[in-house]
Amino acid sequence: MRISTLFATFLLMNVSAVRAQAPPRMSYQAVVRDGSNALVVNNTVSMRMSVLQGSASGAVVYMETHSAPTNANGLASVELGGGVVQSGSIEGIDWSNGPYFLRSETDPNGGSEYSIAGTSQLLSVPFALYAANSEPGPPGPQGMPGTDGCAPTNTDSLIVLYNNTAAHGYYQRPDGSGHWIIQELASTNHSGIASKKAVILYNNSTAHAFYLDNSGIGQWSTHPLGNTNHTAVASDRSIVLYNNSTAFAFHVDGAGAGTWTDQALGNTGHSNKAHGDKIVVWNFSNAYAFAVDEAGNGAWTIEPLGGTTHNVITTR
Repeated sequence: MRISTLFATFLLMNVSAVRAQAPPRMSYQAVVRDGSNALVVNNTVSMRMSVLQGSASGAVVYMETHSAPTNANGLASVELGGGVVQSGSIEGIDWSNGPYFLRSETDPNGGSEYSIAGTSQLLSVPFALYAANSEPGPPGPQGMPGTDGCAPTNTDSLIVLYNNTAAHGYYQRPDGSGHWIIQELASTNHSGIASKKAVILYNNSTAHAFYLDNSGIGQWSTHPLGNTNHTAVASDRSIVLYNNSTAFAFHVDGAGAGTWTDQALGNTGHSNKAHGDKIVVWNFSNAYAFAVDEAGNGAWTIEPLGGTTHNVITTR
């Protein structure tokens, strides 16, 4: 039996201020590797989740199973409370009578031979549920004003370390804990460019984008390029790689997914300009502009030019 290595992350629930609306679910994500330490990618794995009371070896008060697909990075995502119930009721757990622990068991082959097991104490998630189901206390004093909603926070920042064979992306989850995600690279030299939302490593054939999804979890997105040299330009929210024939734009859309949008170019040398959220690539005959709207949708627009040289100027 192959023993796999499991790396797990918990996501805090959004608990409503209205007690009756507190959702009895918790998001759970795990990166699954096989006995050779290779990612189990684009496959379906089986997971059995158990809530234990009192200790890591305590009584099982709730158990459920899941069949979960892994993505290209070996990441499987499930919701505790949304699986096939084996015993107990998650709504019936008295979170004030803890501590509670979550045991996860995984079969990377999608069956019921759970060869991976790990147990972690549940902390803020059940306490949030307990608070949401208790009587509200008196209002506290007014706090200090928050930061601008458009300004980046500490957890928005990303760092990537890379060599010819692998890239190590570092990010912070919303709870402030640091995590690494590895992306395998082809054994060639890579260049890098970053916006405020992503980091891209690229060579002649492939681009690898590192970004945060809407849950604040780091992800890698890979996109094929045209096997030629590329020029790179970045705005606040997007990055464009282009050669003489094609431009490849990357941004994080409103659903939190890394999205690539390709645009055919005019097979001649191009200039570029980035300003704010906008990027323009142009030659003598056409200008190609990429921008992201308020809903997070990115799109190219084309403007014919008059076959002559053009200057560029922007707002301040």
